[in-house]
Amino acid sequence: MNLEPQKTDSEIRSTSGVARVLASVAILALAALTILVVLDIIPRSAFSEMAGKVATVAGVCAVAALAIGFLSRR
Repeated sequence: MNLEPQKTDSEIRSTSGVARVLASVAILALAALTILVVLDIIPRSAFSEMAGKVATVAGVCAVAALAIGFLSRR
């Protein structure tokens, strides 16, 4: 007898949907930064610093979304 609540398809889809949205935003932000570097609006040295920060922020948002999803199921 399993007393654990079963995950519904909508819960699984919402978690993966949030991850997809965060990944999409991070990709778009890096693409926008790359375009600005190509057009010489942002120097190349500043791009490497900004790219690392964008990736870090995306990682933090992904972990926060997973934690909120985990807490909301309980």
